[in-house]
Amino acid sequence: MDGSEAKKWILVAYDLPNEPSKLRVRAWRNFKKLGALYPPVSLCILPNTAQVRNDVDRFRRDFKRYGTILVIAADPLGAPDEVVLSKMFQEDRRKQYDEIYEECQEFLDEIEQNVADGKVTYEETDELEQALEALEKWYSDVREKRYGRDEDASKVQKILSRCKSALASFAEKAQPADVNK
Repeated sequence: MDGSEAKKWILVAYDLPNEPSKLRVRAWRNFKKLGALYPPVSLCILPNTAQVRNDVDRFRRDFKRYGTILVIAADPLGAPDEVVLSKMFQEDRRKQYDEIYEECQEFLDEIEQNVADGKVTYEETDELEQALEALEKWYSDVREKRYGRDEDASKVQKILSRCKSALASFAEKAQPADVNK
């Protein structure tokens, strides 16, 4: 092996069912025959962007005090691997968007319940404004991570618009009658 090959690595992430166990054993044996190292570390995959690299460098200093951190730049070896990775990220983002959507639905339900219970006050308005800001920030954070599907983001954007409208209507109801004259 020449010096340039020694600096190149292949990361293989695989997920096989627990049963039949022979599949996992066969994979382990095959990779061990190739010289695989199974380090006792957690693995995560991040997009290789300038922001992520900066954040990882910042984390590295903290992690080194307590354990090991290993950062390796890797590219999928082929189009099928790129497709699998993209689908994995899209599924992760879809789940995040679904969580935001559910929280938005709860937000709308809370407004409806407050109106039904006659709890239309400045205090409730302030709490709801803070909750909506948190939902919008969460949505923005997920969008910044990229790799989400446009239709998932659009679905959340639509319900966030409904949340804004519902909050505006709620806030108007919370105004004393003489203010609206």
